[in-house]
Amino acid sequence: MNLRCASGRFWQKCENAFLQQHAILWAALSRTGNVLVMVNVSLFFLTGQVTDGGYRFPVYSLGLLAIATLMILLPLGWHDRLWYYLVILCVQAGSGWLLGASVVYWLNHSIAN
Repeated sequence: MNLRCASGRFWQKCENAFLQQHAILWAALSRTGNVLVMVNVSLFFLTGQVTDGGYRFPVYSLGLLAIATLMILLPLGWHDRLWYYLVILCVQAGSGWLLGASVVYWLNHSIAN
């Protein structure tokens, strides 16, 4: 029972901290998404690696970023909820992971050739 009480208090403290700083956190998350889009496009789409090299992870990464951006922009009324922020953060983290995996794949195949 003590563990449940402690986890409830921890979650409440996290929600309170999020409510105090949610304007800063949402702006940072939005800017991070914009940077990921620019890096993705400049590394893979402008160089032609997606069409010539057959890379698919950058396309999936941009798809996840589009979903995250739509979730940020849609007025659902959940922007003051911590769980909603964490969901979007996880979607953007997945997009960043796909971008990192495609960079590693690109480096491995460019060194091998």
